[in-house]
Amino acid sequence: MHTFMKTIVLALGVAFFCVGTLRADDVRQNEAQTKSVKILFIGNSYTYFNSLNVMVQEMMNVSGVPTVAERSAPGGWRLRQHFNGEVPQKNPPAKNTPEWIKSEQWDYVVMQEQSSAAVDRRGEFLEFGKKLNDMILDNNPETKVLLYQTWGRCDGMFDGYGSDETRKAEVLAAWEKRYGAPDEATVEALKDGMQGGYDALAKATNSTVVPVGKAFKEAGDKVDLHADEKDKKPHHPSPAGTYLGACVFFKTITGKSPVGLWKKLNEAGKDFKVNEEDATYLESIADRVVE
Repeated sequence: MHTFMKTIVLALGVAFFCVGTLRADDVRQNEAQTKSVKILFIGNSYTYFNSLNVMVQEMMNVSGVPTVAERSAPGGWRLRQHFNGEVPQKNPPAKNTPEWIKSEQWDYVVMQEQSSAAVDRRGEFLEFGKKLNDMILDNNPETKVLLYQTWGRCDGMFDGYGSDETRKAEVLAAWEKRYGAPDEATVEALKDGMQGGYDALAKATNSTVVPVGKAFKEAGDKVDLHADEKDKKPHHPSPAGTYLGACVFFKTITGKSPVGLWKKLNEAGKDFKVNEEDATYLESIADRVVE
């Protein structure tokens, strides 16, 4: 009988130990989730093509920075539509953008405008960029707002031109043929292109530009950064284009060089359909572009 009681006590002790261990594991898991860097991407197809948010998340994770990155990115969406809480009729998401913003105390929120609106709808872009920025900071004043500066469309309509007066004249002529004579604000917006629009919003909101468009320009034609869109002029990112963008985000957020990320991702079993040679080149471009 005495031996039987000892066995019972020992079994109960093991059970309580196991339960305690499981509870401790749960606590540690919850603490890890609480301490994770939380990022929300607000944008459209330039964000959801090749899952930019997931790529950034995995780059952070393999570099020892636990991260969860979500997105609100219906196709073609403008910042105006995000701010107004609109949802697409086809395949509506579970949450609209204001609901996403209010669902977490985000560490970073990324804003990305429709592919040409930072130029051809500059006034609307600045108005609703400021409104969204205020909404984000009202939810959490500690959130860092990042502006995903995209690249010029491949038809050349929305690039910046610097001192190239011939190119400016060509673009203004193309604009007039397509839309009619531009007003003065549009002329100025066309002159400084995508970069000028994002710089203006950054200045107005004290936010940070993530210079993906600049990285695209620096990368040149060595790697195909645009998706194959068959009969359309390509402007969405290929997997390599998204990889370049993710590297620019990685360095902007962490301050660490993205050089060597492909090897870490490969060792972790993460395949983003970019070969090592291209990835190494794009990592070096992102490292140089982010100051």
